[in-house]
Formats: sequence, structure tokens, C-alpha cells
Amino acid sequence: MLPDVQIRIRRLALLAILALGFALRFHALDQNGWGAEYYTAAVRSMAGDAHRFLFAAFDPAGFLAVDKPPLALWIQTVSVTLFGFRPFSLLMPQVLAGVLSVAVLYRMTRPRLGAACALTAALLFAVTPVWVAVNRSNVMDTWLVLLLLLAAWALLRAVETARRGPLLLAAALTGLAFNVKMLAAFLVLPAFALVVLATTAVPLRRRLTDLVAAAGMLAVVCLPWLVLVETTAPAERPYVGSTSDNSILELIAGHNGAGRFVARTTATAPRPVGAETTPLPAPTPSTSPDRARGGSEADPFRALNRLFVRTPTGPLRLADGQLAAQAAWWLPFALLALPALLPRRPNTRTAHGPASVHGPGPVRILPDARHALVLWAAWLVTCALVYSAAGGIMHFYYLSMLAPPLSVLSACTLVHLWTRAAHDTARAARAWLGGAVIATAVWQLHIQSSALGWTPAWTLQHLGDWRGGMHAVLAAGAIAAVASVAVGRRAGTGLRAAGLGALMVVPLAWTFSSVLAPAHGMVPSADLQRLDPDQSLIDLRIRAGFGRTADHHRLIDFLQRHRGHERFLLSTTTTQLAAPLIIATGEPVMARGGYHGLDRAATPETLARAVAAGALRFAMIGDASTISRRMGADQAQRANDAWIRANGRAVDPALWRTPGSRSRSRGELFDLRPDNGVASGSGTSTGTARGTGDGSASGAGANLL
Repeated sequence: MLPDVQIRIRRLALLAILALGFALRFHALDQNGWGAEYYTAAVRSMAGDAHRFLFAAFDPAGFLAVDKPPLALWIQTVSVTLFGFRPFSLLMPQVLAGVLSVAVLYRMTRPRLGAACALTAALLFAVTPVWVAVNRSNVMDTWLVLLLLLAAWALLRAVETARRGPLLLAAALTGLAFNVKMLAAFLVLPAFALVVLATTAVPLRRRLTDLVAAAGMLAVVCLPWLVLVETTAPAERPYVGSTSDNSILELIAGHNGAGRFVARTTATAPRPVGAETTPLPAPTPSTSPDRARGGSEADPFRALNRLFVRTPTGPLRLADGQLAAQAAWWLPFALLALPALLPRRPNTRTAHGPASVHGPGPVRILPDARHALVLWAAWLVTCALVYSAAGGIMHFYYLSMLAPPLSVLSACTLVHLWTRAAHDTARAARAWLGGAVIATAVWQLHIQSSALGWTPAWTLQHLGDWRGGMHAVLAAGAIAAVASVAVGRRAGTGLRAAGLGALMVVPLAWTFSSVLAPAHGMVPSADLQRLDPDQSLIDLRIRAGFGRTADHHRLIDFLQRHRGHERFLLSTTTTQLAAPLIIATGEPVMARGGYHGLDRAATPETLARAVAAGALRFAMIGDASTISRRMGADQAQRANDAWIRANGRAVDPALWRTPGSRSRSRGELFDLRPDNGVASGSGTSTGTARGTGDGSASGAGANLL
């Protein structure tokens, strides 16, 4: 085939992959609403003021800051400023960044591993279930992965050219990634250091000097915003969210550091009344399709559990079906690429002529590609070890970090085995490919059975619908792969293609689960159960509605009608009620306990000063979510709640609560200035706004009064 024709075909193939990636991310994007409301509220608050923009303020008063650095939020803020505050403007930057990441992965892979491998890796990356889910939300991981891919590209250029400039660029891009999600960006640093030390063709002393220079550049990019926050007086900036002492250093080392590995001790508290406050049940292995699909109508929180990682830590944690289903569908192919990195004496001849190759086993690589595969293998192993050991905060969407290395390593093995099977006269190459297809088919069946409880007997009963049909296609592909070994080299081409095509069916179904059904904005993930027609109605309501904006229109109407000149529309226990109110009104709402109600952003003294200064009138208590209460929100806010009860009057719920609505505002609303004449219910308490201490404000409260 002529080179010009090959180039055109390659470009058309890449455009088709990018178009597919864009369609998967853009289709029905509006069904995800405002995405992660916590960050959406911050974007709305940051859009109108440079000070709030700089410090990543959660609310329009600049009382509280979110728990992440501001870079990703800055991009979203610019978008909504240019195109208006609406879900499309908020989510579209992540859609474009996700597609751009696919193009970056292709561009950095093609000159090192070949066009076929690059196109295959781009396709696998574009349709990775968790990567699609993350790109359809406004969580930070889209920008984290994009910046790290660009850093890896610059790093490979530094290794290939033995120049320090690209290495410093890689460090700077990693520093920008730190300003997206703090220490999560440093997961790739061991891989980066290994590539520089093990594959750069320069003296060891020069390599060490380069690493020191790169570390300096990393610090230069990471530190300015942190130093600005830490050196700014607390009264002149928002309270640092998810901390107890209003310190950005505590946020890095605690919530975004040790908090990922050490589980927070759950406080014991009296069990509240009502279904919304029922504690989440302990994880239970799925032994049947009915249990895996969420159980009975009387046990709705089994469905809710599927939104969160409940798998214990350990070396086999990522083999859990629901975790593996996010990104690891082609894992056997990826693992077959790893032995190629082991030392081996170069050969001088192959079946196609002289060539220098490395690596034992089914995959052999050219020396020029070795540093690229070292990077991807080290990236994969490091992240897998961290996520297997993370016993604290862990979500499914964190596994988007595994998508690039898994895609490249799997593509490398797939293309290499396909090429050998098509050209080698020996049957061994075809046997390797057939065995890889069978191993991957078995692995995919394990993921399905572990994640959904779809047993072989259940599959046989459902061969007539799409669920059983997927497994039938998978089995047919494995049979085709076995048959391709027995027939000739050319005659088996179609069978091999059928086997590989069958391996795409189940992963694509999981990908479509985050495209065809609404996702939880704060914890995006893929879950085929969302498309299961056998789900109970209560499961559907939980999956589609949990974490999305509830009906607060009566509460908002009440607060606005009775608001005088107060700065704050309301004070809430956590951001979970404050966020939708800020999104809907653009008005300041004081989330006195931060995201989970555990912060000391406000104290009774702060509330007393705010009420005395006429900055606050209404406060909500009892509005923390089930998870926040289990983490200790009731205990952390006990003093604030007691002060509110002692100094306010409960407002009759009939005046502000929407009857029959699914609302987080099931707590109690208190009027802290009851003399102004708002009707109240029975059994209320009254009092005068008074402090319980010396009247000093806590944290950011001083700059609001």
C-alpha cells in the first residue's frame, strides 16, 4: 500500500475514534444536570469575584473554600463566564478535555510503538467505561489525567533527546496537575523517576542532576498557590474546607493525603428516625442476580452501596468485579506486555529479517520503544498498588488513572500478537493470540459475575435478551479464537478478528451505562446494572436521583420572602444542602461544617456575631446526610446545634417544606431573629442571639461581619 494512502487511512481512523469518543461523552449530557453540585456551587461563586476566584470559594460570601486546588475550577469558571451559567457550559470543558486526552495518547504512542498500536490504544482509551463517565462530569480527574499525559509525553521527549528542557516541562505539567488534585498527581512520580534513571543514555551523575532540577521546577509550580493561602490571614480568605484548623497544609497531609489510606473512625450516635438516616449496610458478596441488583424493595440501600467502593483493601482488591469493570477489561493482554521489559540479550534476526528485539514471552519490543513501555508499566503498577492499599477515601472514578497505561499495554500486546499470527509460519504465534483471547473472555466473565451476580445458569435463562446475548457473543469469540489456531495462517484471520471483536461487546455495554442512564455527579462511575430492566423501581429512583438537586423551591421562596438585609440566605450543617441553594439562587449560604459537617468553619461565637451584625437570620439543623452522620457530623456540630436551638425559634415545616418531595431539607429550620414575626410551630424554643464565649469569630467568620 502506498505511504500516502496509509497516512490517509490512519488519519481517517483517528478521526473516527475521536468522533466516537466525542459522541459517547456528549450524548444526553444534560441528563447529568449540574454534575457534582459541591464544585458547581463553587464555580458559580467564583464567577463573580476575583478574590473568590483566587481562593476557590464555595459560596458567594467567601466563607468556605472547597477541598481541592482551583485550577480545574478556574477552567470551568471561565467557561460559564463566557457561555453562561448552565450545565452545558460547566460540563463541556471536560468533554473536550477527555477527547483531547485520546488524541494526546495517540500522538505520544505512534512514533514509539507504531501507528497500529497507537490507534488501538486510542480506541481502547476512548471507550474505557470509567474514563467516559468521568469526562461527563465536573470532577477534577479529567484535567488531572490530561495534564499527566502531557507530562509523560514531555518526559519521553526528554529521554529520547537527552535534553533537560523537556524534563523541566514534564515537571511543570506535573506541578499543574498538583494544582488540580494535590497528591493524586504524584502517583506517577515513581514511574517518571524510573524512566529517567533506567532508560536515559546519559551518565548517572547527569541523570541525578536532572532529577534535582526537575524537583526544583515541580516545587516552583506547586508552591505559589499553597503559600498564598497559608500566608493569607484567616480573616482575609475563606476557611479551608475539609480541615479542622483552617490550614492548607493540613488539607494536603490529611484529607487529601493520609485520608486516602486511613479510614476515618465512624462516630457512634443515636440512630435517627427515618429511611434517609438508615446506616449503610456492610458489604455483602453478591451470590445471586437478585442480590446483586439491589435486593428487595425493603432493602433499598443495597442499590445505594453500588455508588461507593466497599471492597476491602488487599492484593486482590482490584480484581473485584465492580472495580475491574471500570477500566481493566483487557487486563490479560496488558499483563502479557510486562515480561517484554525483562532483560534479554538482543537477537539479530527474526522471521522477517534482521532486527534488535527485547523481551521473553509472547511480546518482543524494539529497543527504541523500551522506555515508553517502562513508563506505562511503572505507571500501572504504582497506581494499582496505591489503590489496592487505600483504606480511606476511595471512589470508582479514581481508576481513570489506570486507563492510559492499561490501554497502551493492552494495545501493544494485541497488535504484536496479531502481526505475528498473520505473518509467522509457526503455529505458536496463533496459539498465543488464541490463548490471550480465551483468558480475556474468562476474565470478562469473572467481572460480570462478580459485579452483577450473573451466573452461567442465569445467563442461559436470558439468552433471548441483550444480557444473555452478550455472554453468548463472548463465548462465540473464544470458540473462534480456538478454531483460528487449528486452521491456516490466512484462513484464521477472520476467526481471530471475530474473537477480538467479541471482547469489545461487554466493555462497551458498561461504557453505555454511563451514557444512557443518569450518573451521580459527585461519584461518577460505570455500572451495567443501571440498564438492567429487572431493577426494582426503588433502585431506579436511587440511581437516578441520589445526589441530584432536590425540590427546594418552597424553602428558597420562604427564605427570600423573609430575608431582610442579611448577607446569608441560610446557615446549613453541610455543603450538601447549601450547594443546590447556591446553584439555584446565587446567594451566599453558610455551610458551617464544610462538606461532611466535620469542619470548624463556624462556632457558636461565629453564629452569635453573624446574627448580632444582621448577617444571618435562618439556620438549618439536622440536614446532614446519612454518610455525614455516620462520620460524626452530629457530634462535630453539637455545640452549634445547641446554640441554634437555644437562641432561635423553629419554623413550622408547612411554611417551607415541599410536601412529598425528595429533599435533603428534612431537618429543622430555625429563625434566629424570631421577633420579626415569622410563624412558628409548637414545641419551639425562643431566646436572644447571644454568644457562649468571648465573642471572637472562628476562621473566616471575622471577615463577614
